[in-house]
Amino acid sequence: MKKFTLIIAALALVCFAVPAMAVDWNFYGSARINTWYVSTDLGDGALATTGDDGDSEVRWGFNGQTNSRIGARVKAENVSGRVEIQLKGNGKGDPGSDITVESRIIYGMWNFGAGKMKVGKDYTPVSQFVSGQVFDEDLGLLGIGTQYGNRTPGLSFQFGGFDVALLQPNTDDITNSAATATGGDVDSYIPKIEAKWGMSFDAWNFNLQGGYQYYSIQDVTVGADTKDIGVTSYTLGADAGFNFGPGYVKAALSYGQNWGNAAWGLDGSFTNGSKAVWDNGDSTDDTTSFQGALVLGLKMSDMLSFEGGFGYRQDDYDVNAWDKDKVWMAYVQSVVVMAPGVYIIPEIGYYDFMDDNLGQDEGNQFYLGAKWQIDF
Repeated sequence: MKKFTLIIAALALVCFAVPAMAVDWNFYGSARINTWYVSTDLGDGALATTGDDGDSEVRWGFNGQTNSRIGARVKAENVSGRVEIQLKGNGKGDPGSDITVESRIIYGMWNFGAGKMKVGKDYTPVSQFVSGQVFDEDLGLLGIGTQYGNRTPGLSFQFGGFDVALLQPNTDDITNSAATATGGDVDSYIPKIEAKWGMSFDAWNFNLQGGYQYYSIQDVTVGADTKDIGVTSYTLGADAGFNFGPGYVKAALSYGQNWGNAAWGLDGSFTNGSKAVWDNGDSTDDTTSFQGALVLGLKMSDMLSFEGGFGYRQDDYDVNAWDKDKVWMAYVQSVVVMAPGVYIIPEIGYYDFMDDNLGQDEGNQFYLGAKWQIDF
């Protein structure tokens, strides 16, 4: 609570200085609550190892919808910025303890005429936002049909429809690896690189995305030898949207290698992950991944609209005796606008986790409920 008070005090102090600084501050907030019934079949693998084949529960409150936020957009001539703070529960189920504070977005941007330079933490260029799915904290099919680069600190340069970012690397260990346990030193020599190019027209829009990351694990002891292991990740993607009267269709595709090592794949959420696998020598067995999503929507009026979406993903491990790990999901929802800024979004969805990389059934998940949201 002290951290939250200090943040509010700092924002208030800036507000008092607005006339002298000639800076426009526009504050906003969004309060969000989820109310879900969730039924999960844990699959044959879980049944064999734990004796538990499923679970059903009601998820209610901030602890399952941790992206309520307050923020501000700032403008001062050719310099602008944005700060957004996430307000979420601590997972203990105590309604009075929902005071955990985290930064979501904070950046400054300089418009220098020919382009823009952004410094700070924001959504990265490879992210594909084509779905309005609200379950699992407004997931939007991320990691199960659409790619996501997280909100990562770095430098970004924008020139028209082109955006290139030099980002903080993500240097996770290698799957099934004893590399760091045997003396490995993880080093990164270049930033994570992401880029996007897109255009928007009256009835349609498109984006092309790409990303690359490399780091090494040095001085790994392998028997009597010392090895340096390089870990290479890349991703390529495209998304597009078409509007036709009150309806729309959106789609996204992405393909790449070792997404998990670069924090592009939301590893562990839907599959066993897409990380490089150490070959017990001086190289890796790489994991290639593919995913796609299709979203259809129809706006009936300013107060009511409908949307349905489908997402599919597979991770293919270059390891003997390992199968592809696949998952798909589908959802339908309606968006009910009760008043300006007041939304109720009923949604029903189904995940099929299919078989894992060892051929074991991973089960499925059904959910039904709604997200309640007031923007102010």
